[in-house]
Amino acid sequence: MKISKLLLCLLLCLCMVSAAFAEPLQACHKVTMDKIDTKQENRSVVRLWTVDTVLDSVDAEIRAIEDAYAARIAPTLPKAGSNANLGSRVDIEVRYSRTGLTWMSFVIQARTSYHRDLTGQEVTTRTYDMTTGERILLTDIFPEGSPAWLLLSNAVRTQCLAYFPDEMADEAALDELCSLESLQKAEFSLHGLSLVLHYPANLLYPEHHSLMEVTLMYPDIRSYMTETAQKETDNLTYYKTVALTFDDGPVRTNTTLVLQNLMTEGCRGTFFVVGNRITAFKDLIQREHDEGQAQGYHNYHHGNVTKSSGAALRAMKGKCDSAMLRAIGTICTYDRVPYGLYPQMIAAGVGWPYIQWSLDTYDWRGRTTAAVLSKVKKEIQDGDIILCHDIKDNTPETARQVCRYLQEEGYMFLTIDELFAKDGVTLEADTVYFHCVDGDTSIRKN
Repeated sequence: MKISKLLLCLLLCLCMVSAAFAEPLQACHKVTMDKIDTKQENRSVVRLWTVDTVLDSVDAEIRAIEDAYAARIAPTLPKAGSNANLGSRVDIEVRYSRTGLTWMSFVIQARTSYHRDLTGQEVTTRTYDMTTGERILLTDIFPEGSPAWLLLSNAVRTQCLAYFPDEMADEAALDELCSLESLQKAEFSLHGLSLVLHYPANLLYPEHHSLMEVTLMYPDIRSYMTETAQKETDNLTYYKTVALTFDDGPVRTNTTLVLQNLMTEGCRGTFFVVGNRITAFKDLIQREHDEGQAQGYHNYHHGNVTKSSGAALRAMKGKCDSAMLRAIGTICTYDRVPYGLYPQMIAAGVGWPYIQWSLDTYDWRGRTTAAVLSKVKKEIQDGDIILCHDIKDNTPETARQVCRYLQEEGYMFLTIDELFAKDGVTLEADTVYFHCVDGDTSIRKN
């Protein structure tokens, strides 16, 4: 009996060790980035971000794509005005993301803007095995004849038509995007729990220059993948997960810096935007979306909902949706209530799912980056939702250091959508979610 109890205890300990283990950031996944600014004679600016990976061949191919964008677009930039609000520029950015133990995706974007209005956007993607330099194509992920190609075609049609719902899409162009030949050559990237296809909106809606993202979660497509692709997208076996979220924005400087730091660290976050700030900061709302960050609402006004009528609260949904549709052509599907006062929203029947948090960094109190990082190190758990505020001066550097530390500790950053999809949790209206681990979304008990 004593031996049996001892064996049981050892087995339990081994299970606990196994559950707590996660792969650190792989050497082949490490990237550093830098930027090169060139001011032209007409005061327009070309900003080009460079990447330094473990493979010179990857660096060279990405740089060649960037240089080609710069050579073609830079001469077309109009003259800039005399102040920052009247700029003329092209930002050539590289967003990278890892999946599995060896694969990485790179999204090279050329975003052209004039007086902060987005005037053009192009996108090129590359996915590599970072141990060999071999390029990974969609045909390496889904074999010929796989039912996945029809699934992808239907997803492209459905999700692209969901953009700009009051406008008519170019049906012939959409049919082309949905064809097998186009799908096999589609620009795509792989993330913690999702495969994303990237399309400039003007392919279907000529007056718009933001991106359309077609997202498929791994649990819905993994069974159709090749054996190697299944292994390289099985991130829940290798890593713990966390969602990094930001409230109260956007604001001009700090939101811009947060986005920049998420890009350089290879992380994705979720931005809960205040509805009445969407129009004034349309360019930042577009940038959040186009850079692969998730977005939710933070109500229409950042006020105490206990002081508003039920009718006023219900009216917020339409106001937020209208502003977001004008900005990026699609709406947010969940909300975080200012101060976490969700009971009033549920009582009013506003109809959003409500995303709370399980780890409050208290950056809103003006805490230093060191203090926030110390709190994260002590309290972080698998499946956590971390609360930050992109309006605060310390938060950009805090986000950078939190991303760097947690990745080294075996965490993979997921968007809110990915965090719940990993456990098959569907976000329901008038329901509250605090974290997600093994399908448990209740208040986290320390």
